[in-house]
Amino acid sequence: TVNVYGNKDGKPDLDNIVATKKVTININGLISKETVQKAVADNVKDSIDVPAAYLEKAKGEGPFTAGVNHVIPYELFAGDGMLTRLLLKASDKAPWSDNGDAKNPALSPLGENVKTKGQYFYQVALDGNVAGKEKQALIDQFRANGTQTYSATVNVYGNKDGKPDLDNIVATKKVTIKINVKETSDTANGSLSPSNSGSGVTPMNHNHATGTTDSMPADTMTSSTNTMAGENMAASANKMSDTMMSEDKAMLPNTGETQTSMASIGFLGLALAGLLGGLGLKNKKEEN
Repeated sequence: TVNVYGNKDGKPDLDNIVATKKVTININGLISKETVQKAVADNVKDSIDVPAAYLEKAKGEGPFTAGVNHVIPYELFAGDGMLTRLLLKASDKAPWSDNGDAKNPALSPLGENVKTKGQYFYQVALDGNVAGKEKQALIDQFRANGTQTYSATVNVYGNKDGKPDLDNIVATKKVTIKINVKETSDTANGSLSPSNSGSGVTPMNHNHATGTTDSMPADTMTSSTNTMAGENMAASANKMSDTMMSEDKAMLPNTGETQTSMASIGFLGLALAGLLGGLGLKNKKEEN
């Protein structure tokens, strides 16, 4: 506090405060806790909406998940391509590049050109099934979850011997983060499988013992059925042809032994007629 006093008999009159003002003094680049607390309260958004394209192109080894579910120096809060960069209000007018490829300047969480030089550390801790996940595992879980809004806590820690002191939380703020995920056929309709596709086609199961197929697709079954029907019709036609040939043979004139028997009967008839004729002539002569 800066106080200006009047005087009494040429000496300072401490009871006469002429002017006063509260100020923050950073000694040797040190930043007060109050400065950090004010920065978190004023500079960090209450909620953000992360575009699907950012997640789609994010890489686990890149900066996208830096500071999310793990502690890093506070001055790295808003590097290019970082998810936590989007939490700063200043990011609305700042450039972005996927995975920080363009190396755009980092933003200071404390305001323009204010650095903490390792004095403070931070993390954005997510809730739900993404809690504790980092890097590629976190990106994969985001994608698997689809578009979703997560609760998160921004924590800024003090340091102890140059390392983060997780028991010394200097500032904290609750935020919500909506991660948009690009819709694909899998996320929109679910994975297609014989059980849920509704195709009605039964998969082919090969019988290794017999080398046959237990169940075939409809087209193959139709073809096989037609082939079998053709074979049955051919067999029936052959059988009918054989029957007709047998009947034709029965209708044709007999030859061979049957023809010889008929000739013998004919000769016997002629002989009998001759005999009767002879007897008749004999009787007639006796009567005369």
